[in-house]
Amino acid sequence: MSLRTGARLENEALHARLVFIVGVIMAVTFAIMVIGLLFGMLFVNMPEKLSPLDGSIVDLLSTISVFLTGALSGLVASNGIKKDKQADSETVHS
Repeated sequence: MSLRTGARLENEALHARLVFIVGVIMAVTFAIMVIGLLFGMLFVNMPEKLSPLDGSIVDLLSTISVFLTGALSGLVASNGIKKDKQADSETVHS
């Protein structure tokens, strides 16, 4: 269905676009965080002893990346489970 004709999207198409946009934003955020952490570990000279502020920032970033990983996997899994349930219900009704 084209948006140029002024037609409104169906619920499934709207949900699919929303899930796609949220997934892309979360994946880009996760990729930037991983690249930043890898860059910081590989190319930035750090003293032997980590300052308390740097340690708390690293802990915060690791916590956020764990959350994003779980949220992305939950987003993908929930859409897959939903599609499986719809396919099962269609085969039962046939």
